[in-house]
Amino acid sequence: MKSAGDTWKLHDNTEEGSDVNEQTSACLLASRFKAHKKYVYQYTTESRNGVVGTANLRNGPKVSCQVEIEVPQACRFIMHTRDCVLGEVSAMDPQGQPVYRQSPGSQAFKAAIEKNPLKFTVEDATSVQLYPETDEPVNILNIKRGIVSALVAPVMEEGQSSFMSTVHGLCLTDNLVNSRKDIPTDVTLSRDLSQCDQFYSRGRTNSPLALLQKLHNPISSTQDCDYQFDNKGKHIMTAMCTEKHIYLPFSNE
Repeated sequence: MKSAGDTWKLHDNTEEGSDVNEQTSACLLASRFKAHKKYVYQYTTESRNGVVGTANLRNGPKVSCQVEIEVPQACRFIMHTRDCVLGEVSAMDPQGQPVYRQSPGSQAFKAAIEKNPLKFTVEDATSVQLYPETDEPVNILNIKRGIVSALVAPVMEEGQSSFMSTVHGLCLTDNLVNSRKDIPTDVTLSRDLSQCDQFYSRGRTNSPLALLQKLHNPISSTQDCDYQFDNKGKHIMTAMCTEKHIYLPFSNE
């Protein structure tokens, strides 16, 4: 079983810009990220791998960065990553939670992920375009894809399902409003990742084991993202995404 969580928190030093905020742009994030402003988040993602029924041991990396989202014009973004740290599990505490230490390759990782900003555009929930630098390593770009994916939180009607662009491709996304004031302020987005158009599980239909129908798609993968929005500014205050990938033949589901 593998689970991964991404956490965003908005700092209080969001920079105000000229008040062209209320422009009537129809693009997806116009109300979430106002033009001529900067949004600063603390981003953390970690991956935990383990097998149910074995010793209480989990392993996997942890990445934390300060992420600055610059909005030079409506729905055009420049993302900067700073103060990044790569960690790894060194032990488990008495409560069964992993204790992290800095990885040996953390300095090289920090230099690579902080080197280039990432430009991207978001026109609607199914049109997210990235414009990486030509020398951006694939593994670094994939991390930044995950950051951008967590940002795509459109204004949706309660109970509405729609396709959204994510790091796993286009995914049918269910929307649940947990609380609201003038606007929904606590929203959960849920996805079955196996139904996304660019999600690749480790199914092997040419394996003798695939004679059992269950093994054609041995991975059960889901993602839930909980967003807290500012009632006045409508921007994201915090976001937490949790993915679970369960190898079905060895699970008790």
